[in-house]
Amino acid sequence: MGSGGTKPHIEYDLEKIRNIGFAAHIDAGKTTTTERILYYTGRVHRIGEVDEGSATTDWMIQEKERGITIVSAATTVYWKGHRINIIDTPGHVDFTAEVERSLRVLDGLIVIFDGVAGVEPQSETVWHQADRYNVRRIAYINKLDRLGADPRRVIRMIEERFKVKTLPLELPVGIESSFSGVIDLVELKRYIWSDEIDPTGEKYRTEKVELEGEIAEAYEELIFQLSEIDESILDDYESNGRVEPQKLRAAIRKGTLEQMFVPVLMGSSLKNKGIQPLIDAIVYYLPSPLDMPPVVGIDPNTGERLERHPDPDEPFTAVVFKIQLDKHANKLFLTRVYSGTLRVNKKVLVNNSGEIGRVTRIYLMHANKKETVNFARAGEIVALVGLKTAKTGDTLSDPEHPILLEGMSFPEPVISLSIEPRSAKDEEKLETTLKEMSIEDPTFRIERDRETGQLLISGMGELHLDIIVDRLKREFGLDVRTGKPQVTFRETITQPVRLERVIDKEIGGVRHKGGVEIEISPRKMGEGNRIEILAEGVPAEIQEVLRSSVEEGLYYGPLMGYKVVDVCIKILKVLLGEEYTPLGTRLAVLRALQDGLREGKPILLEPVVDLEIILPQEFVGNVVADLGSRGGELVKMEALGDVLQKVVARVALRKIFGYSTTLRSLTQGRGNFWMKLSHFAPVPEEELEKILVLQ
Repeated sequence: MGSGGTKPHIEYDLEKIRNIGFAAHIDAGKTTTTERILYYTGRVHRIGEVDEGSATTDWMIQEKERGITIVSAATTVYWKGHRINIIDTPGHVDFTAEVERSLRVLDGLIVIFDGVAGVEPQSETVWHQADRYNVRRIAYINKLDRLGADPRRVIRMIEERFKVKTLPLELPVGIESSFSGVIDLVELKRYIWSDEIDPTGEKYRTEKVELEGEIAEAYEELIFQLSEIDESILDDYESNGRVEPQKLRAAIRKGTLEQMFVPVLMGSSLKNKGIQPLIDAIVYYLPSPLDMPPVVGIDPNTGERLERHPDPDEPFTAVVFKIQLDKHANKLFLTRVYSGTLRVNKKVLVNNSGEIGRVTRIYLMHANKKETVNFARAGEIVALVGLKTAKTGDTLSDPEHPILLEGMSFPEPVISLSIEPRSAKDEEKLETTLKEMSIEDPTFRIERDRETGQLLISGMGELHLDIIVDRLKREFGLDVRTGKPQVTFRETITQPVRLERVIDKEIGGVRHKGGVEIEISPRKMGEGNRIEILAEGVPAEIQEVLRSSVEEGLYYGPLMGYKVVDVCIKILKVLLGEEYTPLGTRLAVLRALQDGLREGKPILLEPVVDLEIILPQEFVGNVVADLGSRGGELVKMEALGDVLQKVVARVALRKIFGYSTTLRSLTQGRGNFWMKLSHFAPVPEEELEKILVLQ
């Protein structure tokens, strides 16, 4: 029996800090797993349940009601003398940005897989995001008590989909309804949880196991894999028939840190089985800040390459990975400290904006609760108060030692709707509140329609905007009306165009002249926009005018006023001289762009999504027929055990607004679906007229 999770006073020891996250597809049991960890480590005194709306890290009212995680929540727990900073991230594709910004600052990640469904769309997205940020991983196969659970199948899926080697560290004791625990292959012990011992799962029974049958095979496989890291492991095994757990752990840790394989653990979080060995694995195998390479940036003044090490005595360097609105403290800047020490009331430089601000408070976060501390040191995750201009992804540093680290990129919104207050007196408050929310969430945008003057909000999906509107009403007391969701289209051209435009205009009693020759040509889909100034002898300040004018001109396309993408703008000639003004040049660029985009045979692009549906086999025919009627392209179908089927399709986003209601009706409430943006594609000509009329 045992537990390692009281909350002692732990001395600051970088080697014993773990900055980790949990990520998974929606409903794979991520928040449930986090809740068990909080309970077993003594952070909470009652196990919260997602289904009951009492999960600690799902603190927003919208999360409690929907039983999903919407914002990443940060908390700190203690286990066996280690401090574990945890970020629980959302699993719904509409909130992918929350995962993105969390992964940017984490060292380790537990990716949770459903023991029945295996690798699902969002777990796949998260895995590739973690690849991009080089985050070390452990896989945890959950829900082994469920009908159809098959850990071997899930392991095969992980290896095939992600092209990685796995290292199973456990075997299940029983499966489905008979699942009662795990066999730890490192210690050669059986861990058994049962309601008779302890219904909370805090206490459990351990038994030694004999090396025979399936256990002997799995142990031998473990030994052979680890002997590639430490040859003496094989010698010990041949001499003694087994190897000391400590020696195996050292090799597993080395292999995990060097990403030679992904350790696999298993359990049933809802039934309180398998969690304590998972917490042990976090401590044993995931990196401390000292195991990570130094962060690399540049001196913003000189462009010189700089390194910062996880050392509290080096100059202070940190990254803001999230901004949270707080009614009392206004804005909380959730920050990962990479080097140095920051004390309360010390000045910090926001390198991206040049602001020098004073940090008035530092908090350790526990979901939406805060604990005041006087300083933050290398390796820690804290919330800061007092900055003004910092944005998500910005680098903070000691003003005497500036450094700019790599920022973060976020996807563009794909859906928008009009919004207005029911009472005219709330108009200013609504706009101010929405602007604040867009600072908090980099995938949420707010703008005014140039023609109608309507306020438009844009986001990653219907649920995303639904949550925004719900928060306006509940948190900020704003009663609002919204229009129907609309797809956020893009525009591009299909033919290259070359043209000259000259402007000679009097504005406010001053004559403004300008002239440019430009070439606009289409680029491959997804390549983005490119601006090349090929004209010779253009002063730096006019080059800046040219760039900003092009960027402004590409914001509104010629067909329907949507953003123009995937074009190359070459500025071939610029009229220079005393009579030509910056404003005249700007107006000439805008006119040339406007005319050029119209002449370049513009087309409308629409978002196309990958749709993945899990449903009982008897409803597949109806669902596939419905997708066909929406112009969907069937990509593949796959059996999940004997009862469930997975249908993967690709379909235009505008064709599946409100799809959850349709799917409920087609499957008697037993189907689930997920979607993620695949790409933007030209709208078929026969559909274009309808869209232009509707808009």
